[in-house]
Amino acid sequence: MDRIHFFTKAVMLAVAILVASAGTSRAQTEENDSPNPLFIDPATRDFSGNPELLQRILKTPHGYFRYINIPFSHEICRRFLSFLPSAPSFNLHGDAHVEQYAITDLGRGLTDFDDSSTGPAVIDLLRFGVSLRLACMANGWESEAEQLYEKFLFGYRVALTDPETIAPEPALVARIKKKFKFDHEKYFVWIDSIMLPMPQEKQAAILAAMRPYIESTLYDNKHLKKEYFRPKKVGYLNLGIGSAQDIKFLVRIEGESDDPYDDQVLEIKEVRDLRGIECITISQKGDPFRVLVGQARIAYEPYEFLGYMRYDSNTFWVHAWVDNYKEIKIEKSFESVEDLQEVAYDVGVQLGRGHTKQIAAPLDIQLRREQIRRLTLYEDKLKETCLELTELVIAAWQEFESAVAQNVNSSN
Repeated sequence: MDRIHFFTKAVMLAVAILVASAGTSRAQTEENDSPNPLFIDPATRDFSGNPELLQRILKTPHGYFRYINIPFSHEICRRFLSFLPSAPSFNLHGDAHVEQYAITDLGRGLTDFDDSSTGPAVIDLLRFGVSLRLACMANGWESEAEQLYEKFLFGYRVALTDPETIAPEPALVARIKKKFKFDHEKYFVWIDSIMLPMPQEKQAAILAAMRPYIESTLYDNKHLKKEYFRPKKVGYLNLGIGSAQDIKFLVRIEGESDDPYDDQVLEIKEVRDLRGIECITISQKGDPFRVLVGQARIAYEPYEFLGYMRYDSNTFWVHAWVDNYKEIKIEKSFESVEDLQEVAYDVGVQLGRGHTKQIAAPLDIQLRREQIRRLTLYEDKLKETCLELTELVIAAWQEFESAVAQNVNSSN
């Protein structure tokens, strides 16, 4: 790929959006005249406050893919409409892709459960499958894509057969863990650098809204003192691709003692509106428990201090950060196709364990058997659809880029 070309386009996009789409909102329903259901017209989105996000979307098809989770999931619902009436519901990650795989102080596996819900397992199986194909393309391993998807599905099937299955630790994970450091001084310098300033009155309002969350967390962690959650700093957070335009805050709290280097950091994230995905189950726009329960059931090691709070008519979910957190990058993390294969198998096992966990208790074994049967029945359709959706993503990304260029030309 011509990186200079993409970077230039990204800068052009930033200018174009500032001119053409100032004042629009993420929730705005765009007029989409494109026959490609995965195309998003850049003129309908306001990126003016985050031009770096625009660059990341344009840089690769996978960056665009990460941004379009809701229309992507909607398209899966549409394509599998005839299969869904008889399909059972599963715990869904909701945004399973290769770059959601992270290595942390707590462990490894898919993280970021903002889009978790319950619904047809095909959403997770196809989202991760398309991500695998795009990762293979980015690394020149296109000929291995089908085999890697089969390895992912094999891990999924193994865990459905035996939910106590534990996948071997991928070699990539071991390499990354060796580089972990516990330099708290450096860590909090970084925290301060990403914590954007916030007016005092807003800080006070957020801290007041946190009180019920803190009370509940202390009740569940009776070994902690009230002072543990004493706030020291509050700010905005602006990171991510799929979540870049969600409202997010960081709060630095006291921790075990008054030593500044044993402080803890809490992330407060807006509960995303998933009502554009017809075939999943959500009780309401701001239901925090779809996120909390999804993480508790699917994550190998859920984050500490999971909870929620309500602020300014919105609902937020809360969790603690860890010192070391490293997400996989499809163009930088893999030394060989075997690395990607091991991660694919690991994620397959994680989803096979998590999809059915506690959702049908005490009949989990029947649900697992039903999913094995359905997977055998529809595996060919899964593989065919995975390829088709990959091609649609690439075409939509190219159309997005073309629309950006047109916006720039029309504004000059």
